[in-house]
Amino acid sequence: MKKTRLISVTAVLLAFILVGVILIGIGAGTIIKDKKYTKTAESTQAYVSTVKNSDGSRQYVLWYLVDGEAFTPEYIFKEDDYIGKEIIVYFTKGAPETIFIETEKVYYNLLYIGIALAAVSAVALGAVWIPVEKKKYIIKNGKTELVRIEKIVDVIGGRKILCDSKKIRGENAPQFKSQTLKGKIPKDIINTAVIVYYLPKHRNFYYIDTNTIQMGDGAK
Repeated sequence: MKKTRLISVTAVLLAFILVGVILIGIGAGTIIKDKKYTKTAESTQAYVSTVKNSDGSRQYVLWYLVDGEAFTPEYIFKEDDYIGKEIIVYFTKGAPETIFIETEKVYYNLLYIGIALAAVSAVALGAVWIPVEKKKYIIKNGKTELVRIEKIVDVIGGRKILCDSKKIRGENAPQFKSQTLKGKIPKDIINTAVIVYYLPKHRNFYYIDTNTIQMGDGAK
């Protein structure tokens, strides 16, 4: 991947991670705050008695008692029909008319979406950068060898070259495979040589330097 594209992809993925973290913060923060409130607040059973339509929204009238006094505040539920149901309402002592029922599902959705977005973006970022860092490490710490190009194969997004690995990994070892190459690759590179970097103690970790391939005039 070219450096400019790598920087662009990294910036986009980091932005997605940031958005995910923000969504996690909003969702988790609201959920935690609500749970703390319900632990210290007063609570009682309320009866959902009637519904009113106002500006297209559904408004419900709750009926409940606090110290023998009846309260009938209006409350807007965003989903489901609560008419005829009994629910628990929470309120601060001294202000029973101001109630809280439960954390809205949207905050749980924000939390789950944020976790998924941040996790997927982090995995994608790793998939982008791990090969880059792996290549740097192998080039810095590995040995070099010339290997013979045996075959060119078509893959999704381009082509790969397969190289003889017997000299490095022994008989019957799988061929070395290059990264995906774009554009045309002339067949006359077969049986020519290319430089491979490899780790002597971990010979399955290697990098084929395709820039050392002697391309013919047909290459683009």
